[in-house]
Amino acid sequence: MTENQSPEPKTSLVIRVPVSVDGYVSVYFTSKDARLMRESEWWHLKQVVELASTVCEKSEERAQAAAAGG
Repeated sequence: MTENQSPEPKTSLVIRVPVSVDGYVSVYFTSKDARLMRESEWWHLKQVVELASTVCEKSEERAQAAAAGG
């Protein structure tokens, strides 16, 4: 595939978000009429993923600090 080609449009999407060293959460998008994801839906999903990643990073940092301090 060259840079000018876009991948075939998909009607479902699965994103895995790490929540720990050995765990993750899957986020699914599907539509009953098999339509593509709208730009606003993609933006909201991106916000959820970024928020989950931030929360998990902070949680891991707190756990590491607690382990080192006690």
